[in-house]
Amino acid sequence: MIYFTSDLHFFFKKFSRVGTRVFDSFEEKNEFLVTQWNSVVSEKYEVYILGDVSNGGGAETAEIIRRLNGKKYLVRGNNDHYLDDPTFDETVFEWCKDYYELHTMGTKFILFHFPIEVWCGCKNNRIHIHGHLHRLKPVWQLIRRYECGVDAHDGKPVSIEEIYSAVKNFDNSGVQLDR
Repeated sequence: MIYFTSDLHFFFKKFSRVGTRVFDSFEEKNEFLVTQWNSVVSEKYEVYILGDVSNGGGAETAEIIRRLNGKKYLVRGNNDHYLDDPTFDETVFEWCKDYYELHTMGTKFILFHFPIEVWCGCKNNRIHIHGHLHRLKPVWQLIRRYECGVDAHDGKPVSIEEIYSAVKNFDNSGVQLDR
């Protein structure tokens, strides 16, 4: 099984919230996110994290990522500064990239932290999965674009089947491409 998530923001001290849930501390939020993740992801599954994993240091971030089930792939976000910390063990991820095109289920999934208006294969109904917006629920824009952030999914990663089902009837052919 394949899952997606983003914007976990482990160790973020200024704002301890996931969706509408407010926590007394970032430690409480961290534990909630680990529990939610592991409730749906087994060790055999793959999870693509679309950025903003942690606001913590390298060693503590690697330690909490090790507690998360599954093979983890990172598409970097704008707050993934722990990656520059020499104490971060990058082997917790299978790979780290800025952008990725996942070919599966007979289509191409465009993975990027930020929502983009036009993506590779957009006119061919390819699907763009992103994070960053911190919406409290997915917002359907009638195109094949999906926000996988924890705020819209009660802290849980979202399966590729759920994403595909949510956007499969949308049509990107009306997207305007500037020339």
